[in-house]
Amino acid sequence: MKKNLLFLFILFSVSIFSYPCVDINFTPYAGAENILFLQSGLGKLENLAYPTPKITLEDIKNPEQCPHLSSRNRWIRQGQAILIWAPVNVSCVVTQHEVFGHGYRIRDLGSKYAKVGGYRMYVIGGATKILSTNQLTPSQNLTVRIAGVEADAILANKVRLNWLRDNLVNPREGFLYFYSALSLVNYSFTVNKNPKSAPKTGNDISNFLFLLNTIYPDSKVGYTKVRNLSLLSLLDPFVYYSILAQWAYIGLASTIQVPMFQIRSVKYLPSARLALTPFGLQGFFENFFVVNSIPTYLYLKWGKNGANTYFGFGLENQKIIIWKSGSLGLRADFWHEPHVLFQQASLSYNELYSLPENAYIPPLYPNSVLTEKLTGGAVTVIGAYNWKKTPLKLFTELGYKTAGYLPGEALRAAPIVRGGLSGFF
Repeated sequence: MKKNLLFLFILFSVSIFSYPCVDINFTPYAGAENILFLQSGLGKLENLAYPTPKITLEDIKNPEQCPHLSSRNRWIRQGQAILIWAPVNVSCVVTQHEVFGHGYRIRDLGSKYAKVGGYRMYVIGGATKILSTNQLTPSQNLTVRIAGVEADAILANKVRLNWLRDNLVNPREGFLYFYSALSLVNYSFTVNKNPKSAPKTGNDISNFLFLLNTIYPDSKVGYTKVRNLSLLSLLDPFVYYSILAQWAYIGLASTIQVPMFQIRSVKYLPSARLALTPFGLQGFFENFFVVNSIPTYLYLKWGKNGANTYFGFGLENQKIIIWKSGSLGLRADFWHEPHVLFQQASLSYNELYSLPENAYIPPLYPNSVLTEKLTGGAVTVIGAYNWKKTPLKLFTELGYKTAGYLPGEALRAAPIVRGGLSGFF
């Protein structure tokens, strides 16, 4: 498994964090890029075997005269979607969730606290084994538990930005987006009761709720609240576009553009979703703007749990400055939130999970520690360079983040150095 990951890393992209030494951790951002690169390659191969037809409006008006709209070819496209792209897409999301989600956060914490003990990977599910030391705190483990759905959300957002850039909903990525964007909804319906002791299963939501309500005694988050608020993801228009794209391709052999509100030269689309954090639930209000085929992503986030209120905002535009052979962009995130607690609690994670069922759990941290806030941010410059007369494009992202929880990034203060090499064919 490690050799396969190293091969993917060398071939497709690099993600490096230094705190204080350089460490290759396979972040969710690198994972998303790798997965979409592989998706694109498989799509090219499929096009060689079964070229995507070009259907005109006249063909749709007279389907009996267009062989691509015959029942036989519709069944072929249906078979491709169900037998090829559905399992490929779902397996990619499982890989993102386990390897670049849970696995990344464990690697980010470092061997002082935990190591990855291996993965069990299936087509529709998986599991990551964590080998924890007695230094691992309950708060740190909470970041591991939420890292899977965190990575899924990063993959979904990367897909959205690609669709907006191309003004095209890729039908081959329909299941990929649907499954990753609704990951939290799916997980939130897999459990139905509040644990009074440490869960004996690896269910992410069960462990999230147990740890959150144990660390923060005034927390009032339960399964019902998570399930209900997770349905915010159904306000995401891209979920329905992914379904519509499948229908258009299978039934009409056509692709669809991304429907958006438009005011003069600016296109706009809002979205919303729920996220899990190490200190409670958090709502995201997401905004997508497109000007001259260049997407800009802007989000606002806010949450409250017990005595803690936390919020933040961020933006991303990969092509603010453009010239003939390249471009420069920016990604920036800012937050005001509680700390991820690296200091030892009254019980370590291992001690907490070894308690007998329904045992008394003493307060893990004083209230002053639980309510202390930090304000932080992360800023990176995104660059791209095209080598002349070659199909190669170099990608780099350089910046720095302060200490604090930011999905897909290190928990400690750390420079961000990310790069990749892509080919167009």
